[in-house]
Amino acid sequence: MASSVDSDVRPEIDVVMPTWNSNSPYFPLIVRRICKLVKLNRLILVDRFSTDDTIEVVKSIVEPGKLRIVQTNYELANARRLGIKYVTTPIFMFIDSDVILPRGWEKTLRVLLRYRSIGAASLPLCAHRFTSEKDAKVRLPKPYKDLPKGEIIRKGLFQSTKGDLFLALIRTELVKDWEPSENLSALEVFSLTQHILGKGYLWVELPKPCCYHTKELKIGYGFVRYLKQGLWEGAGARYVGIKVSDFLLEVSSRFCGGIISLVKTRQPLYFANNCAMRFGQIVGFLTPHKYRTWRR
Repeated sequence: MASSVDSDVRPEIDVVMPTWNSNSPYFPLIVRRICKLVKLNRLILVDRFSTDDTIEVVKSIVEPGKLRIVQTNYELANARRLGIKYVTTPIFMFIDSDVILPRGWEKTLRVLLRYRSIGAASLPLCAHRFTSEKDAKVRLPKPYKDLPKGEIIRKGLFQSTKGDLFLALIRTELVKDWEPSENLSALEVFSLTQHILGKGYLWVELPKPCCYHTKELKIGYGFVRYLKQGLWEGAGARYVGIKVSDFLLEVSSRFCGGIISLVKTRQPLYFANNCAMRFGQIVGFLTPHKYRTWRR
């Protein structure tokens, strides 16, 4: 197959983007990149009644005939599900409103066009890139029901069982019947990944190109950021039905990993962030109704 997807044969795709007060300084660039680099059928904006001109910015950039705006108060998982209902193309893209589409993203499309056994293909964030080319590998999430305890300890529960939705291309037919929990926000990608794997298809995460996450450019990786992430993910773990024993094994394993890292690197700040994340996960798991929404 050719090294790039020819724009003449590349199919048009729908792009689904959940938004909620997403109008950061980078947001116009994000929307323009989609219009420039994607052979766009429609941009489907699923908006949580933004009050910061998010919709106005999109309307000023995207042609009216290529834009569908849906407003809802659904949590993130069901906002994504609602967006899927408006998809009309065989393959569609999910992209977050704070992720800059990279050149070379067509590799995900090429994978789906070439291999029928693959149901979804995603790209990682640049912050998650491997440290060297020889370490770069394709990642294949596994069914949660078949995951050995040892893999939770070594690699992590969610690292082993979910893809990413920062930028992902998905076969529409596989997810039209996805019905996530009403309250699910964090770890909705775990639910969607397991849904696709349950139908006998693969979810593939390519090691490159990577996507730039503008949220990190804005708020960084501080203690509060990790605490907030932990609360959100802990609530999500409860709503997707993670077993208590598996959840405790995940939290304790990652905490012990933080101690080992502290001894090796002598970086107390990283350990403090790790502690904030694990504490947040436990609190979020115990009281999911309080932390299901990432407040903005």
